[in-house]
Amino acid sequence: MDPYLLTLAGTAGTSLVALLVGEGWQQTRDGVVTVWRRFRPQAAEEVERELEASRTAALDAADTDGSDPAGRLEGQWVGRFAALLGEHPEAADELRGLVAGWQRQASDGQRIDGGVRLEARAQDNARVYQAARDQHITER
Repeated sequence: MDPYLLTLAGTAGTSLVALLVGEGWQQTRDGVVTVWRRFRPQAAEEVERELEASRTAALDAADTDGSDPAGRLEGQWVGRFAALLGEHPEAADELRGLVAGWQRQASDGQRIDGGVRLEARAQDNARVYQAARDQHITER
């Protein structure tokens, strides 16, 4: 498969999973189902059910034990997008448009790439400590 298509599938899968519990879920789901209806109409209903199941799994994990099924879900959706693009490379333009819409949504305040953005300003004798995960500071 073309490396560009694999990258697009990875971006789409990761972005989709990041949006599972977001406010714009309906629009996200509808966009994915529309792509499937256009290129794989026989699988559109199954994809819609899988999207709902993925959302439920993400919401349940956040509400109960705090576990994060994102890695497993990302793998599933990257695989689905890669299979779609492998069979229908012409779907790349539509999928790219869908992902661009998700990124515009992210620029309006919702982060979809799972990344962390840290920004700090310190003046004079101030200190700034930032971490994307655990941080241990020992000062002497």
